[in-house]
Amino acid sequence: MNDRLQQYIANGWDKTVRTITREEAEASRDGKLYLPYPYTVPCEENMFQSMFYWDTYFACRGLHLSGRSELVANNLRNFIYMIDTYGFIPNGSLKVFLNRSQPPFFGMMLKDYYDATGDNELFSDGLRALRAELEFWYTRRRSANGLNHYSCDADEKTYIGGVSMYEERTGVKREGDREYLGKNVFAEAESGWDFCGRFGGRCYEYNAVDLNSLLYFDEMLLAEHLDGEEAKIYADRAAARKQKMIALMRGEDGIFYDYCYTTGKRGGVKSCASFYPLFVGLTDRDEGVDALLEALELDYGLQAAEPTDGNYQWGESNGWACLQLVACEALVSCGRTSDARRVAQKYVALVEKCFDATGHLWEKYNVRDGSSNAVGEYGTPTMIGWSAGVYLSLNAKL
Repeated sequence: MNDRLQQYIANGWDKTVRTITREEAEASRDGKLYLPYPYTVPCEENMFQSMFYWDTYFACRGLHLSGRSELVANNLRNFIYMIDTYGFIPNGSLKVFLNRSQPPFFGMMLKDYYDATGDNELFSDGLRALRAELEFWYTRRRSANGLNHYSCDADEKTYIGGVSMYEERTGVKREGDREYLGKNVFAEAESGWDFCGRFGGRCYEYNAVDLNSLLYFDEMLLAEHLDGEEAKIYADRAAARKQKMIALMRGEDGIFYDYCYTTGKRGGVKSCASFYPLFVGLTDRDEGVDALLEALELDYGLQAAEPTDGNYQWGESNGWACLQLVACEALVSCGRTSDARRVAQKYVALVEKCFDATGHLWEKYNVRDGSSNAVGEYGTPTMIGWSAGVYLSLNAKL
């Protein structure tokens, strides 16, 4: 491990901690939400100064390894507060994000914390909140086939405005009803992959493989830790979800793809999202792994997705910290340890190379040329957050 980088991270965590009172939240010009406990944000300054949902999970992986479990506990308590207050965890702690969530990592974050600390009180309260969060996905993000999709609960003006933003950021023009196009844009924002070629601009119409994998994990977690009939309900839901995902999402090549529930067809884009069924333990078969690695692995790690038309930051050549960790743990789970080690070594070397050159960690990296010059619809900001969390996690595994 790079000692200078390790010290940079150790010193950096406190620079990402924020607090906010009710009075400060009410007076904030950017619509900050009140949170009762100190919380971590992705960046030290400038961009991303709110508590973001899935970013927080990967940062917390590093916080545990840095001996900062008290920050993880406070992040969890804030998520519980948001579930109790809003019925779900928003994309981030701003009023503008109250129309959508993000990939649901709360259950996984809760289990990691419990495994690390044995804190029964917070774990029990978290399980209560997790049941409430699942109701959000069950009631507001469910398609007729019983699987779940990303969406958004905004108004017509917001949707229409989102189309212009999408076109400007990606260079891709979409034809059709502007309000419906915008609903798909913001569904893609809820996916965290804003923006990408996975859904062809129709994210709302897809049962996303990563989303359904994470919900399967949550259902299995509740089945394991609840009692009696309630445990059986979640076990049955997990079993039904697994059966449907295998039937609808798994292609002849063994790869799990996003499933379009309006056309009854699987998507055809190979992406790191296809590692999620292995990541959560839905399957341990390595069928399709070779094809995924062939499509996604470059000199410095895994690109988010294979090339598609458009200037997508969650696409060709861009390596995101969160996806490297998901893929490496997925590879280990199916017995592909040597592949996991190779991918982890590539990414760790890339992070250290760029840190030595720039003195910073970055939100995303170019895994083709080994730089921080990644395709970015809003640039590539410096970051602690998930970049530090994943770097520490992969080093620990190596």
